[in-house]
Amino acid sequence: MSDTPPTLQVSVVTPTPAELSPVPPTRELPTEAALSRPFDPSVSDLLNDVQSDRLMYAVFTLASFNTRHVLSSTTNSAQGIGAARDWLITQWTAMRSAYPNKQIQIWTQPVNYQWKTYTIATENVVAVFPGTEIGAGVIVVGAHYDSITTDWENGAAYAPGANDNGSGIAALLEIGHIMARRPHRATIIFVAFTAEETGKQGSETFAQAYLKANNVDVRAMINLDIIGSEYGPNDELDRRTVRLFSADPNDSVSRQLARQIALITSTYIDDMTLVLQSSEERRGRWGDHQSFSAAGYPAIRIIQGQDNLARQHTGRDTPDGVQAAYLTRVTRLVLATVKVLADGLPAPTDLRLTTRANDPQTLTLSWSPVPAAASYLIVLRKMSSLSFDQVLTVGNVAQLQWVDITKYNTVALASVDAKGQMGVLSSEYAIQSLLGR
Repeated sequence: MSDTPPTLQVSVVTPTPAELSPVPPTRELPTEAALSRPFDPSVSDLLNDVQSDRLMYAVFTLASFNTRHVLSSTTNSAQGIGAARDWLITQWTAMRSAYPNKQIQIWTQPVNYQWKTYTIATENVVAVFPGTEIGAGVIVVGAHYDSITTDWENGAAYAPGANDNGSGIAALLEIGHIMARRPHRATIIFVAFTAEETGKQGSETFAQAYLKANNVDVRAMINLDIIGSEYGPNDELDRRTVRLFSADPNDSVSRQLARQIALITSTYIDDMTLVLQSSEERRGRWGDHQSFSAAGYPAIRIIQGQDNLARQHTGRDTPDGVQAAYLTRVTRLVLATVKVLADGLPAPTDLRLTTRANDPQTLTLSWSPVPAAASYLIVLRKMSSLSFDQVLTVGNVAQLQWVDITKYNTVALASVDAKGQMGVLSSEYAIQSLLGR
């Protein structure tokens, strides 16, 4: 397996959950706009392709290696982190053989670092699905494949890591299986990170030594970590909730990505509740998405609704603690997100907000039209809101007149194609800045 990657063309407090539904307008909407969300049936249909059996096969296989600790064997074919690495390579290689036209690129990235008194040499496993459109950017989907127990330095201790993070790797592979069947505008990079449990050295190496070093245009990074169980402390059941963490401040690029994922989820997923969090991580914890947000990329973490510390980082993190139905639902949520981000049209540019001399109360929001757009999605937010406060759809126009727009602080737009699929949202624009105030 080559170590040389290809050149692409292309302290925190767990907060109170945020509501995802937009606040109803207090005044009449502009006549050109509607409250309806754009909806592409093909996205909904794609979610039916997620296979629970394939997900659980991956979870069981990863747990069967007994441990995936960075100090475990790198050469044993039956157990240890080396066996897991080799199995991951075979999975991506099988996809490449099944879909030769996809031209999937597979490589490993060395991760060499000092941890405590140990010199560690391990590897990330990377699969690149080239996009069809140069300039459409890159979507990174990642999950760590190493495991650990509270006997932190014991590389031989039983650490099956079924949920942490066999569940994330299972979803990573499943989304790859499905996305490999069709062309996509954006390039998608799937990464199985090593060395998350010792301080996210694997993702830091990937973000800095590959992405930053090669000036890769990353539009979104989605980190899947502990997504397979609906049970929390004392086996409390929570079948519908999944949490999303993103970096501060509230107008950061990561928080904007979080809001778009919440919007996608509320459009296509009716059996899960995505709860936005106002912090980057849980108190005193870390995750691979932080390596990306620290590098300036939009990055978020998806994690199950509650932590179950009775299993995490113990020999009890076995496949019986992963619920296939829950993992399937979370995988569908992420698949919908990846599909929209990878296939949607580019965002409108050159947003302007002007007044009319004869009617200074009415403001005109205008933008440069996007070829192939059939309509546009407009989202507005008050400064303190985690989620969007108003979501509007307009037709194939390049402006919107509205008296009420200044009750919000920010605005962003997305293009919608003829099938009803939204694209990536533009950056948020401060409304008062657009007015030159």
